[in-house]
Amino acid sequence: MVDNSYKGIFKSTALFGFVQIFKALISIVKSKLVALLLGPSGMGLMGIFSSTMQMIQTGAGLGISQSAVRDISEANGQNNKILVLKIINITTNIVLVTAIVGAFMVLVFSKKLSILTMGNADYTLSYVLLSIAVFVNILNEGNLAILKGLRKLRYLAFASMIGVGMGLFTAVPLFYFFGSKGIVPELIIAGSVSLLVTKYYINKSVVSRYYVGVKELFVSALPMVKLGSALMFTALLQTIVALIINAYIKRTGGLEDVGCYAAAMAIINNYFSLIINALSTDYYPRIAAINKDNEKLQNELNKQSSVSVILCCPMFVFLMAFVDFFIIILYSKEFIPAVDYLRYGIYWTLITVCSNQVDMILVAKGKSKIFLFISIIFRLLQLFICIVLYKQYGLTGLGIGYACLGGLHMGIMCSVVYYLYRIRFNKDFIKLLSVVLLFASLSTFISYIPDLVLKTIIGSIVFTISMVYSYFICKNKFDIDFITLILRKKGN
Repeated sequence: MVDNSYKGIFKSTALFGFVQIFKALISIVKSKLVALLLGPSGMGLMGIFSSTMQMIQTGAGLGISQSAVRDISEANGQNNKILVLKIINITTNIVLVTAIVGAFMVLVFSKKLSILTMGNADYTLSYVLLSIAVFVNILNEGNLAILKGLRKLRYLAFASMIGVGMGLFTAVPLFYFFGSKGIVPELIIAGSVSLLVTKYYINKSVVSRYYVGVKELFVSALPMVKLGSALMFTALLQTIVALIINAYIKRTGGLEDVGCYAAAMAIINNYFSLIINALSTDYYPRIAAINKDNEKLQNELNKQSSVSVILCCPMFVFLMAFVDFFIIILYSKEFIPAVDYLRYGIYWTLITVCSNQVDMILVAKGKSKIFLFISIIFRLLQLFICIVLYKQYGLTGLGIGYACLGGLHMGIMCSVVYYLYRIRFNKDFIKLLSVVLLFASLSTFISYIPDLVLKTIIGSIVFTISMVYSYFICKNKFDIDFITLILRKKGN
């Protein structure tokens, strides 16, 4: 008998997949406008402001926007309305405090931030104003966490789309009339609009309030802060390791290798993040709601992972078989060395699509210490493996290193979760993953074929077979018939 709950996963994936595509298109248009209206210097300035702001938001936010999803989802799953309202109130108050702290940090260190990022104090006032953007963005992240926890998926989708849409709408006149001086006002306005939109949807979702005293607030908030801090630290650690690896590549191989590596990572992230973000948006709240039932957790893990690899399979084959074309079309022939990394580094993404769903179980369980310890060990291994293999084999070695790290991450997380909770992948998923990895290996082999015509023919055949296989699995295992759905839509 087919498990119809697969349809729910596909529906949420389709919804947030569309949101991710919309956001990606808006981002492309916005980047083009910035390039045309502000030029390379303005684009660089916006990048510096955005990355600095994101770093401060990550640190000051203490990961509350992630840990709150777990607590709200769990209470919502128990249908305990009073507890849900209580946690929402606690989340709102903690996020307000972190938003004030974040804004205050930018305000106090505005001059130092200007000197550190720009080399002088000329942008001190810009950073003073940027504190407002940090404040509203942290509040907005808290609102999004509440919507995720309540599983208000449509509201969440609408809020995301309206936010990025208004960001583009306000950017055009500001950049046109004020040039680079309009960057900070645009960041403030875009953040404020997003905050108003998410607040509107929360008011529609939460019609009553539950007020918590100061003492109860601090006591109840402690577990949320502990888990959130662990998640925040792991995010910062990931950023630091990435910066060290980039710095080592620059010193050892030069800016050309850094550029090719960045281009390859951009393709992987843009190509697969559509599915990864779409899947994780609903997956984490689902498992957080049932985090005490290991049997249900195992069921959700296997369903989610099966859907993930099946959706990634044709995408993987298409990208790898024609990877040279992607590099030339998106960049230029100068970036062809990025192919050396992509042929192997892309396996990191395919494997971690599944392994990340395993480590989310630890987060859903609230095991912050274990999660943090594994993250530290893994990031140290990442640093060692990537540097050693890049030094020996260049970008190809770096790609192989990331592929090995994907397998290592999968092995560590599966072992820990099985040891603690006896949760594991079932035989059906392992068979599915084996077939997908076989397709992946074939597509990697195709990428080495020097003859363009032969590569196109064989690549097209393997891609078609992977599409047929994915369709067959979706129809027979997941009870999802895309052809019937499309024909039905056209008939209507």
